[in-house]
Amino acid sequence: MRTPAAPALRTREERDRLIEDYLPLVKYVVARIHVTIPPGLSREDFFSVGVMGLIHAASTYDASRGASFKTFAYTAIRGAILDEVRKHDPVPRGRRERLRKLERASAALHAELGRAPTLEEVAEVLGLAANELDEDLLALHTCRTLSLDEGGEHGGFEPAQPGGGSPDGTSERREQIERLARALSELPEADRHVVVLYHYEGLYLKEIGDIVGVSESRVSQILSRAHERLRWKLRETDS
Repeated sequence: MRTPAAPALRTREERDRLIEDYLPLVKYVVARIHVTIPPGLSREDFFSVGVMGLIHAASTYDASRGASFKTFAYTAIRGAILDEVRKHDPVPRGRRERLRKLERASAALHAELGRAPTLEEVAEVLGLAANELDEDLLALHTCRTLSLDEGGEHGGFEPAQPGGGSPDGTSERREQIERLARALSELPEADRHVVVLYHYEGLYLKEIGDIVGVSESRVSQILSRAHERLRWKLRETDS
């Protein structure tokens, strides 16, 4: 078996220049990643870990593989941060069991009702209060993020891009946008405000916190919970 060629060695100066030029990318990733921050960690810790990911990217990047360095570095930085979160496992074993019950209850209700159940129906079956369900939704979002089930940095809720595509594709996109708009309109006002500021205004978590008057970690929690509620509501309309 032929051994793949190693990437061309770069000088220390070239590596350090890459790190210096792309250091703002670490700040960008840290500001926009939204997971439950485990006890003992902070956003500053995320930045330090992200820098280590950037250093690794600058040392191992191989341009012949086709990806741009920005894409390669983004993946390395985000992966390093999520690995650090995994080490501290922010979802306790008891909560994981509750999440499994939530998924099982959802599947059973779906079979019984012939449609996707609402969050309220699942909560009633599980005997959960609204605040307990919100906590579980936040944990569920964290689990999905750590398992990389979500599509990209925006959790799979990217605004549709204009232009191109067939008439059928345009119609389908328009329908998806209308469904998302309806789901957004049904969110609590605070959740809806945060989602709009994050996805459509492109603001960082800290900037949103300054606007709505809460901490950055609270913004992260609201956004994660809103994503799960949107996922459930869209699943309801799919059935």
